[in-house]
Amino acid sequence: MKALSEQSRAVAFCALMAALGAVLMAAGGLIPVATYCSPLVASVLLLPVMSERGRRWAWMTWAVTAALSLLLSIDREAAFFYLFVGYYPILRRRLDAIRAPLRPFAKLGFFALSLGAMYALLLWVFRLTELLADFGDFTRLMAAVFFAALVLVMLLYDLALKRVEFYWLRVLRPRLLRRSDK
Repeated sequence: MKALSEQSRAVAFCALMAALGAVLMAAGGLIPVATYCSPLVASVLLLPVMSERGRRWAWMTWAVTAALSLLLSIDREAAFFYLFVGYYPILRRRLDAIRAPLRPFAKLGFFALSLGAMYALLLWVFRLTELLADFGDFTRLMAAVFFAALVLVMLLYDLALKRVEFYWLRVLRPRLLRRSDK
């Protein structure tokens, strides 16, 4: 009976995180500036899932959040951004295990390949040509600058994620666990 209770807690916790991530994604679609912010904030919710339930539960939470985002989100670009990059907090530890001189290049390669695949899919398969229309007359140049800036933002996100994980593990988690014991 206790194992069932623990399993139920795990499902409830992950479902809560997935629902909160989907709400963040849907709310991000209402604010045009949040196209890239909401997926990154929603993916931060995978950190508590990883620390409390492990990598397998985090993958399932990411999959549910991605599916809900694709179904419910107004902003398709944000939903696909979460689909292609939102699992980075799960993958980050594996990339951090790479030796120091190669680590930044591995992360840079991951971001560039993921974002390149996402935009290739959006532009050539789903024909979302209005993405290029946002750049105006300087389409190719602006798209390249935007892509490079987005990869840079992802590298900064990696640094921020490290600090958020530290804050979760050292400050928030002990406080929440102390309150749940009472």
